[in-house]
Amino acid sequence: MRPERSAAIAATILCLAGLSAQAPAPKSAPLPTDRSAGADSVTEAQIREWLGKLASEDFAGRGTGQEGYRKAAEYVRDHFEALGYEPGAGDSFFQVVPWTRTGPVADGCSLRVKRGDKILLDVGLDRLRGSASQDTEAAGPLTIVATRTLDGADLDGMDLSGRAVVLALVGDAFDAAGAEDWRARRAVQRATVQLRNKVQQAGGNLVAFAHDGLAATSGSFAESTGPDRRSGGPAAAGRNRAPATVVLPNDTFEDLLQATLGKQRSKAKLDNGEDAVRIDTPTEIALTLDIETSDAPAYNVVAVLPGSDPELRDSYVAIGCHLDHLGVSADGTIHPGADDDGSGSAGLMAIAQAFAKNETRPKRSVLLMAFCGEERGLIGSAYFAANPTVPLASIVAELQIDMIGRDEEKGDETAADNVNCLHLVGSQKLSDDLHQLCLRLNDERAQFDLEWDEEGVFYRSDHWNFAREGVPIAFFFTGFHPDYHRPTDTADKINYAKLRRIAMYVYDIGFELGNADARPLVDAARWESLERKGRQEPVAPVRR
Repeated sequence: MRPERSAAIAATILCLAGLSAQAPAPKSAPLPTDRSAGADSVTEAQIREWLGKLASEDFAGRGTGQEGYRKAAEYVRDHFEALGYEPGAGDSFFQVVPWTRTGPVADGCSLRVKRGDKILLDVGLDRLRGSASQDTEAAGPLTIVATRTLDGADLDGMDLSGRAVVLALVGDAFDAAGAEDWRARRAVQRATVQLRNKVQQAGGNLVAFAHDGLAATSGSFAESTGPDRRSGGPAAAGRNRAPATVVLPNDTFEDLLQATLGKQRSKAKLDNGEDAVRIDTPTEIALTLDIETSDAPAYNVVAVLPGSDPELRDSYVAIGCHLDHLGVSADGTIHPGADDDGSGSAGLMAIAQAFAKNETRPKRSVLLMAFCGEERGLIGSAYFAANPTVPLASIVAELQIDMIGRDEEKGDETAADNVNCLHLVGSQKLSDDLHQLCLRLNDERAQFDLEWDEEGVFYRSDHWNFAREGVPIAFFFTGFHPDYHRPTDTADKINYAKLRRIAMYVYDIGFELGNADARPLVDAARWESLERKGRQEPVAPVRR
């Protein structure tokens, strides 16, 4: 049960008195005079303008590797530069993250079915769906399997050594493949990865999925982008290891059945369970993909505001967001990503202005980072952690802002229930010093209703790549809502007053960290209990 809130109690009293039940908008107390001028320089109107631009069609969802991301990165870079920040990646504001653009050569791509020297079916690029990152030539005797369960139980025990496997996804389990509900669609997408892995484990060297809904969300073998092996992170680490994979729309699959098995077989019969689960045919299927590869735009935007103290300016308060979102999907749909993470990006721009416009600077330097590739597996921050532009040990804390522009709508909680809610994630994982600082400044000034019921997202944003190295972190997050990862995550739904308050709360914490004589320590017991950490000892000093 949610704790009672004073605003809700006040609204109830007003209602009983016969007055308006609308509670006043929550506010934060003024900041101390040593940092108030910077905060006062930031207006809701400015944040609305910045976020409106970031979530506009001009930036087309800011997909890493796409032109919309290039424009967004240049927009944020220009903002930092205009405020007087110094480049944070050598002589550039851009830390280039290795990323590639791949696309097929139209006349060099086909799916052919042969029996001996006779070509039974020759399918061109326009009738295939999927993506590929390198030239592919895969062939083998054809096996057709009708699989009915998401866990791929129909493949258990099969020997598919050297075979080309067409998986007909039949029955109700895969009906959500093209659904609007992203959770149901993602479950099917995860299942196809599991199915592909099972085929690989059974020795198969080519996988073709046959399902119209999956084809609709896969898109054609058009140009696509993705991290190359040098960028690090989970998405890059697993590339090019699985069998070649394509998706066949139902009409293409029907032609395949007709060519290999004759009129007696059909997708409808497989759907109804009227045919064999596995069909081995005396034919060979071959996939040829001629792929062109070039570099694609992917940058972490990194900026530094030097500290005022000659002895402390070589240590840094790091504040980050992820600039990317889902971009333009295969069917041309733009995902604006206003809250995820246009809100954090606009918040970082607000924090940048507050520090730059303030009359005094903190003693430590401020390191601002807008990461690419978060939506593809925290790629940009992983690359930064592996190739830091300042020593990781010099970063006293990393404050991450991701989805800070909405009021959480979850379960039976409405947005109205959460107008003053802010999730403080991960601050208790490493450093009690940082956690207590966040609590104190919230009690004294920010005055949010802090909650800790979203710790499950601790591993899902860019702060994790700092935490796993032993940098104290705090992640600020306002929670999920029905527009998460949907084209309806638009700028008109943002709570701009709340976004500004959160940005100034993070600015206040950053300023405090920047002026503190001592840096936050990592607690030894908490470090020992941290799962999936990347090193034996943290980069930060330890309290034992």
